Amino acid sequence: MIYKVAVVDDEASVAEQICGWLTEYGRDEGREFIVDKFSGTTQFMKSDPEDYNIIFMDINLPHEENGMKIARKLREKQSRAVIIFCTNYPQYAINGYEVGALNYLIKPINRNSFESTMKRAMRILSEMCANKMIIKTVEGQRFVNISDIVYIEVMIHNIYYHIKRGDEIITERTRGSLNEVESMLYGMNFARCSACYLVNMAYVTGIDKKSVQLYNGQSLSLSRKYSKDFTNKIMQYMAEFGIING
Repeated sequence: MIYKVAVVDDEASVAEQICGWLTEYGRDEGREFIVDKFSGTTQFMKSDPEDYNIIFMDINLPHEENGMKIARKLREKQSRAVIIFCTNYPQYAINGYEVGALNYLIKPINRNSFESTMKRAMRILSEMCANKMIIKTVEGQRFVNISDIVYIEVMIHNIYYHIKRGDEIITERTRGSLNEVESMLYGMNFARCSACYLVNMAYVTGIDKKSVQLYNGQSLSLSRKYSKDFTNKIMQYMAEFGIING
């Protein structure tokens, strides 16, 4: 797979350093990167920002909308990009959790921190992009990216896969048990919120005492039996995308 990387930074020397390290990392790890450099967020947003797999983003750019605001806009558009902030201002680090940032690299960037961050980014992208699932429906077999499954529902021995397709969610029906599906998807960022629902945590935008909110405004019931475990898994999932490392 070829990974598209955006480096958004007004400091040319920093951008060049990151690009150089990416070239070396790709050579050493057998990865291929296409890297685009942007001197500001305005220029970046005029490209196709949702096409990038990894975004190295400065936060404070003179006369430009700051990187944190741009990251929020990307998440609102359901961008699944791995966002890595690079900045001189460590006081902004806590805000990285709000946009699911993978890491927060303090300038001058440490080479070891860069490489450890890239290893985590590659693992996350592999988990998001690698696997497909075959769903056997009445009409035939459907080949589905696991990362596109928003949630899975069971009703009277029927399993309904609710799958993101562009701006819509389509549904595929098959037979089986939710326990079997949960076992198949073990370790792939899915969590049970009730006896009826298995949810992809990437699409969760909030939880309260009795419900789970999804990116499209839909709510699913959160039962008392599964509440504690589901909440713990969501916190662990968020932590995976929000470790601060100077």
